[in-house]
Amino acid sequence: MKLAARLSALYAALLGVTVLIVILASSIALVFELWQFSGDVMVAKHEEARILVDQYRREGMTLAQAAPEIVNALRGIGLRVTVFDLKGRYLAGDRTLRPKVLAGVIAAGGMEYFIPHVQHGPRHTAFAPLPTDPTQLEPTSLASVEGGYVGFSPSWPLLLVSLIPYWRIVVTIALVAILLSWFVGRLFAQQSLRPINEVSDSLRALADGDYTQRRFVMAGGDEVASLTAAFNDAVASVATAIDHRRHAEERMRQFAADASHELRTPLTVIAGYIDVLRRGAIEEPRIARQILATMSLEKEHMRGLIDRLMRLARLDSEAAPQVEQIDVAELLRSQCEAARRLDDHRTIDYSIDAVKTIDADRGELGEAVWNVIENALKYAPEAPIHLSASRSNGHAVITVRDEGPGMSESERLHAFERFYRGDQRGEITGSGLGLAIAKRAVERAGGEIAIDSAPGQGTAVTITI
Repeated sequence: MKLAARLSALYAALLGVTVLIVILASSIALVFELWQFSGDVMVAKHEEARILVDQYRREGMTLAQAAPEIVNALRGIGLRVTVFDLKGRYLAGDRTLRPKVLAGVIAAGGMEYFIPHVQHGPRHTAFAPLPTDPTQLEPTSLASVEGGYVGFSPSWPLLLVSLIPYWRIVVTIALVAILLSWFVGRLFAQQSLRPINEVSDSLRALADGDYTQRRFVMAGGDEVASLTAAFNDAVASVATAIDHRRHAEERMRQFAADASHELRTPLTVIAGYIDVLRRGAIEEPRIARQILATMSLEKEHMRGLIDRLMRLARLDSEAAPQVEQIDVAELLRSQCEAARRLDDHRTIDYSIDAVKTIDADRGELGEAVWNVIENALKYAPEAPIHLSASRSNGHAVITVRDEGPGMSESERLHAFERFYRGDQRGEITGSGLGLAIAKRAVERAGGEIAIDSAPGQGTAVTITI
């Protein structure tokens, strides 16, 4: 059974219980009021009984003969009537009714001698001569008439029967109200539970592999709004994780394809020279030395390529960088000294302006800067290289600028792609991974890297962290 149906049934049940309590309480109140009213009715019936007896007496009927007619005339809703003679014998009416006061009246010799609790002097007496009109002191349940007595008593069953029309109306209204509350409650429950149903559908879609984000906006601050907010956060986290995983898988597939392509070339060269040596070239020392030298170069190229691939794979891993405070002057000085050891014939300098430290992984940031410098050493031969560090809009900016031939627009746009080496690489050896490694290292530091270059105007690579 759905929650909306259970809630609407609960609404209807609660209303039904409330209506039942109201009916019972109102019925008890009505019975009490009717009981009180029946006393007034019985007092009024006393005079009516005497009038009827006189009327039948004038018509020549004795009390015994007129008793059935008197009972029918006096009996009403919720009221029992019985007629007795002067000796208390039953004449007509309800046989179960015999007022307790009747025995006292007969024992006193008549109603005019029955005066209950009349005070005379310092004490009370049960029977004494009547000082006033005896009818004013008649018991409510017994009326004195000529030739006998008429007894009255409220009837509980008759009182309850008199409530049947009231119950019929109230129960009909209650049933209509309960049905209406069930219908309206179901509509409200469905409307209130609609976001939960949508969240359930989205979770089922998520379980089936549909990771498209579905966000729900709830205006109120109730529990349903909290649930949808938590769902939105969870879906956003799952979608982000899936996107990262998808991008990582795409990078890994591209990495594997590019690596296999780049490694195939040196392996093919080495395999070809091995085949040449097997065919007899090993018998000629000069040719064999040339082949071995070439194979050694390819071996070093392959080792360097594998080295860079391993570094790139490490940067692509999920391991967080070890962030620390880096002295910018010390970083640039060490990079310049390393570059001068490789080429001491060109100008390689650095400058610092308003920046002292950078928070980043020392190894990864150093590797990023070095790959940019190494790229300048290769593709801007003999051109001066200038390193600088400055502060811009609250960020540290490291720039590596060379005065080399620069890049074409196509080369600049593809410079950070893996294994891309440009259109004018000539005989310059390399793997095409240097700038890709630099870009990945800077991204892990939460920064950005950009190239500004044009043919004949040199190249400037800017790292912003």
